[in-house]
Amino acid sequence: MELKLEETDGDREHDILRAVLAGDREQFRLIVLAYQERVFACIMRQVGNDDLAQELAQETFIRAYRHLATFRGEARFSTWLLHIATNTASSYFASKAYRQQANTIPLDLESHDSPQPIDSFDFDAIQRLRRGVAALSPKLREVLILCSFEQKTYEEVAVLLHIPVGTVRSRLHAARQSLRKSYFQE
Repeated sequence: MELKLEETDGDREHDILRAVLAGDREQFRLIVLAYQERVFACIMRQVGNDDLAQELAQETFIRAYRHLATFRGEARFSTWLLHIATNTASSYFASKAYRQQANTIPLDLESHDSPQPIDSFDFDAIQRLRRGVAALSPKLREVLILCSFEQKTYEEVAVLLHIPVGTVRSRLHAARQSLRKSYFQE
C-alpha cells in the first residue's frame, strides 16, 4: 500500500506508520507529537473550550490508533487524522452531554495562533462567530472547518467525507449563509 504523505520527511512518517501497524505501539507517540497541535487547533475551533478540546484531541488519537489499518492513503495522513478530529467533535455535539451543557460551555477566546490581545470589539465579533459555528449542523460545520480553517481544497474535502465536490460547495455555501444570518441578527 502506498501512502500519500505531505511532510518533507514523508519516508520517515511512512516507516513510523508501518511500524505502528506491525505492532510497535511506542512509534505512535511520534505521530501524536507531530500532529497534536493541529488536531487540538482543529477541535478548539469547533468547541471553543481548552479542556474539552484537549479531551477530544486525546479521543481523536485513540480512534486514529484503533483504525490506523483503515488508512488507505487516498488523502494525506494529516487530512485523514483531521477528519477523525472533526468526527470526534461532531460526535460530542450529538451527545447527550453536549445537549445538557449546550448553554453553559464557556468560549475560550484567546487565540492559540496569535499572541496579540483581543480588544472588546473583536471579542463581540468572535463571540458571535463562535456561537454561529457551534449552532451549525455537524455536516455544515465539518465542511466549514475543513475548507475555511484547515484550508483544504473542495476535492480534498470531498474525498475525505466521501461526498461529491458539488455537495462540499453547497454545504459550505449553506454554512456561510447561516453564519451571515446569525452574525447580523445579534
